[in-house]
Amino acid sequence: MENKTLSLTSKIIVGIIAVIGLVFYIMIMSDTENADSAINNMLMFTYVVLAITVLASLWVWFKEMLSHPEKLKQTTIVTVLFLLIVAIAKYGLASNQPAHYYPNIDVDASTSNWVDTGLYTFYILGTIAILLMFLSPVLSGIGFGGNKTVEEYEEELEGEIHNDDEA
Repeated sequence: MENKTLSLTSKIIVGIIAVIGLVFYIMIMSDTENADSAINNMLMFTYVVLAITVLASLWVWFKEMLSHPEKLKQTTIVTVLFLLIVAIAKYGLASNQPAHYYPNIDVDASTSNWVDTGLYTFYILGTIAILLMFLSPVLSGIGFGGNKTVEEYEEELEGEIHNDDEA
């Protein structure tokens, strides 16, 4: 019952946001000469919706992590590994030299370093993903993968549902 109420509430909120966005859009399109104030209002509305979305996502994430400590451990490990990859990209691979390919764009050393960091992080994570895609069958064949059948997943899910009903 709670999921239906939550689903209905979220649909109503999305509908309200859509109507407000449509009103701003009509205001901008109907008066193009004085559209600056409507655009500023629409941007502020966008920032508010973004902030609410981020806060709601963080709240659900924290609630989920605190209710399942084993997931918190996994999340912490993955987060530390990600930060380690970013640190390797930033301090080991990224350059402080701004690119001189575009003479009309003024880029300082810090910006260039962060762009390099983002690119190298993407390259490292992409390489890891591709390697794991090819190594996954090999790892499951030697016992490192979770080769569960559909029935085992269903039993696990039913166990979680029963545990949630008891709580």
